[in-house]
Amino acid sequence: MADLSLDTITNVARDAFYVSVGAGVIAFQKLQVQRVELTETLCTQLDDAKGRIDEAKGHIDDAKGTAEKSFEQVADLVEDRVKLVEERLAAMEGRLETILAQFEGKLPEQARDLVKQARELVGIAA
Repeated sequence: MADLSLDTITNVARDAFYVSVGAGVIAFQKLQVQRVELTETLCTQLDDAKGRIDEAKGHIDDAKGTAEKSFEQVADLVEDRVKLVEERLAAMEGRLETILAQFEGKLPEQARDLVKQARELVGIAA
């Protein structure tokens, strides 16, 4: 087995940490994009429902009941999607924390201190 210098181990550890953090950030950004797209879709659906109400002024009571039901369905859908996003983010954060903790535990003390400082900075930035 080849001898690894402390600098090499530290560089590999730092690179692995940055890759892990980067993957987490990318996953979070993808979830944010999905949330924005869902919001836009829901807004479009709500606007469409409002347009149907305007066209059906003669049947406003029926249209109002339909809109309320649609709004409730949209609200339920939004709530479900937000919960799903929150659950996925929490699970991803938990997995990332576990992996980083395992990884950090295997590092030499000096490298472990660097990783700890980097994690603290990421925590402050978030």
